[in-house]
Amino acid sequence: MIKFYLNFIFVFVLFDSFAQRPLNYPVAPKDSIVDVYFNTVVKDPYQWMENPDDARLQTWLESQEKLKTKIKNKYLKTYNLKGQVGAMYWGTKEETLNGYVIKDKALKSKYQFYYKWQSTNRSGNLLFRPREKGNYKMLVDVKKLLHDKNDHISITNRYVNEKEDLVAIEMSRNGNDWREVYFYNLKNGQQIHNSLNFLRTGSQIIWDGRAVYYDRYRAPVKGRELLDKAVGQELYYHKIEQPQSEDILVYKNPDTTGTHQFHYFKLNDKLFFYHKFKHNNKYYKALSVTNKSLDSFSLKKFLVYPNDNKIDIEIEAAFGDTIILKTNWFAPNGRVLMVDLNIPNKPVEIIPEYDVILTNVNRLGKEKIACIYRNEGKYLALIFDLKGNLLKKIDFPDGKKVNYLYENNDDVEYTDFCTSSFYHPNLWYQLSLKDLTFKPSVSVSVPYDPKSIETRYVTYTSKDGTKIPMYITCLKNTKLNGKNPTLLYGYGGYGITVEPAFDESLALWLVHGGVIAIPNIRGGGAKGAEWSIAGRRLKKQNAIDDFIAAAEFLISEKYTNSKHLGINGRSHGGLLVGAALTQRPELFKAAVAEAGPFDMLRFGNYTAGSVSTNINEFGTVSDSTDFKNLISYSPLHNIKKNVVYPNVLLITGDQDDRVPPFHSYKFLATLQELRHPSSVYGMYVIPGSGHGGALTPEDWIEAELYKYAFLYDQLF
Repeated sequence: MIKFYLNFIFVFVLFDSFAQRPLNYPVAPKDSIVDVYFNTVVKDPYQWMENPDDARLQTWLESQEKLKTKIKNKYLKTYNLKGQVGAMYWGTKEETLNGYVIKDKALKSKYQFYYKWQSTNRSGNLLFRPREKGNYKMLVDVKKLLHDKNDHISITNRYVNEKEDLVAIEMSRNGNDWREVYFYNLKNGQQIHNSLNFLRTGSQIIWDGRAVYYDRYRAPVKGRELLDKAVGQELYYHKIEQPQSEDILVYKNPDTTGTHQFHYFKLNDKLFFYHKFKHNNKYYKALSVTNKSLDSFSLKKFLVYPNDNKIDIEIEAAFGDTIILKTNWFAPNGRVLMVDLNIPNKPVEIIPEYDVILTNVNRLGKEKIACIYRNEGKYLALIFDLKGNLLKKIDFPDGKKVNYLYENNDDVEYTDFCTSSFYHPNLWYQLSLKDLTFKPSVSVSVPYDPKSIETRYVTYTSKDGTKIPMYITCLKNTKLNGKNPTLLYGYGGYGITVEPAFDESLALWLVHGGVIAIPNIRGGGAKGAEWSIAGRRLKKQNAIDDFIAAAEFLISEKYTNSKHLGINGRSHGGLLVGAALTQRPELFKAAVAEAGPFDMLRFGNYTAGSVSTNINEFGTVSDSTDFKNLISYSPLHNIKKNVVYPNVLLITGDQDDRVPPFHSYKFLATLQELRHPSSVYGMYVIPGSGHGGALTPEDWIEAELYKYAFLYDQLF
C-alpha cells in the first residue's frame, strides 16, 4: 500500500535573467606551449593550469569565485528554491505496514551503526552499539582525524569482524581516490593505534582472525598525490596490533605500470581473484581461488578465458564449492554458468541466453538465484533453482526498476526488495522465500501527487539510423507545445545504464512542469555488451551523436525547443555534454557539466586516465588512429571563436584525482577567451571534494542550489 498527500503548494520559482548582459571575465594568462602528436602541432596555452602549485592559478580561481558570486546574486529567489528542495527531501514519510515479518534477532548483525552530524560543514561522525542494547556511543570522531581546518574526512566503507569484535573503517580524505584504514575495538569503542595507508578506491579488506588481507600501492611522490597514477599494486597480510611496516607481502601484481589491476573479494569462506597471467608469451584472464595460507599462498585457477575486453565474467554466488557466474561469453545478452572448484575449466550452463538483457544474478536464500532482466523499459525477475528450473516470474511496471532482490542467508524465511522510479521514492515489498509470494511492506507519503506524473519509454533514430531508447518523465497533462523546460541527462560510457532512480531535486523540476529526458545511448549497457562496444573508443562519436539526436527528437516532438532545452551529465556524462555543446551549440540553451574530462589529449597523463579501463574506453594518444579520433571530439579542442555556445556551468571538486579539476579550468578559460558577448560561462568549485562531489551537507546544499538556480533561470 502506498499513500500520497499534497502537503503544500509549490510557488513557481522565478529568477532575474541576465543572459543578455555581457560579463567581464577574468583574463587567464597564456603560455606558448605546444604538444606534437604524429607531426600535428597542438597549442595548449593553458597547460600551466595542470600545475596546482602555479601561483597564477590561485589568482585566476579567486577571480572566478568572485564571478560565481556575482552570478549567484542575480538569482533573487534562491531562498524559495532552497525551501522547496528542502520540502521535497524532508516531506517524505514512511511507515511499516501491519503484517511485516521482522527478521529473527539471531539472524541480524551483531552491531548497529549510524552517522550523526554535529555540524553541516563537516562529515558525520560514526556511532555504534551492540544491537538494541543501550545508547549509541562515539566510534569515529572525524574531527580527530583532520590534518587541518580545511580537511574533510569521508567514511567510505566499514568491514565488521563480529567474531573478534573489531571493525576496519575505510576513509577518504577530501574525496580523493586514495584510502586510509583505521581499526577499532567494538567492545569499548577505542581506536587501535595503527593504520593502513596507500590503498585506493576498489581496494578490499578481508578479515582473517585478528589480521586482514589488503592491497596497497606504492607511496605517491609528495605533491603529486592527486595527479600521478597509482602503481605497484601488492597484496599484504596485516596483523592489527603491528605497524604497517611489518606487513607480509603475499602477492605482487605482475603489471608494475599501474595499467592493469587485480581484483579480489571474499565470498562465504573463500577468497576469489580476477587477474591476468602470461603463458607462452600470451596473456589470458582467470578466475582463481586461494587457500589463504601464508606459508603456501597460491592462486588456483578454476576458469581461464581469453584476454578480451569484450568478455565479461562475474562471480555472483557460491554454494559450497559450486560457483555461479554471470557472463556475456558467447552470449551478448548474458547467461548463467556453474563451475565446480574441484573440476576447473568445466563450466556448465544452467540458464541460457534469452532475447532480453540479463542485468543481475543474485543469490536468493538456500539453493535459489534471482535473475533480473531488462526488456526495453521494463524489468522482470526470474527465480531459478540451481538446476536451472524456473520457480517464479515477477513482472514490474514500465519505468520501475527492481532493487535488492537478494538474500545471502540460508536460514531466513523472508527478504525485502524494492522498486525505484524517476518520480517517487523506493516502494518496499517483502518476499516469502518459501512460496515466493510478496506484498507491500511500507507505505510512503510525499508532498506532491505522483499519480500526476508518468515515465514514457520511447525510441528515436540516431544519425546512422540506429534506434535509441529513452525515458521521458513529465506531468501526464504536459502539453506538447514546444515550450516545456526540459533537462536532457546523459552518461554513455563504461557499459553503464542509467536506470530509474529517485532524485528529490529532479522531482521538484517535474512538479514545476519541467521534463526530464534520459536516453540510454550507445556506450552504455542498455542493450547488452555490443551496445557498449558500439560507443567505445573509435566509436565514441556514436554516443555523442545519439545524445544530440535525443535533443533533436525532443524538439521535433514538441516537448521543447532550443530556448528551453538544457543538458546535464557528470564524469563521462560531463565529457558527453562538452562534446555535444561544442558540436551542436544551436540545439541547447544551457549546459551543466560536472567533473567532466574535457582535454582528451592529456586525460591519460594523470591518475586514472591511463589505466586499462580508460584506455579501453577512449584509447591513447600514443596510437595515431586513437589520437585522430580523440582530437575530433575532445571538447577543449573544438571550441571556436565567436560561436554562440549554450550558457555553461562547470562543476568540479578541487581535490578530484579521477578527473583532475584542470579539465574544467582549461575548458572554462578557453570558453571565456573565445566568448560570444551574449553567453554566460561560469564554474562552481566544490571546496575540498573529489570526484564524488560535495562531502558535507552545507557544501552539498550550496552546490545543488547553485546548479538548479542556474537551470531554472535559463530554461523556465
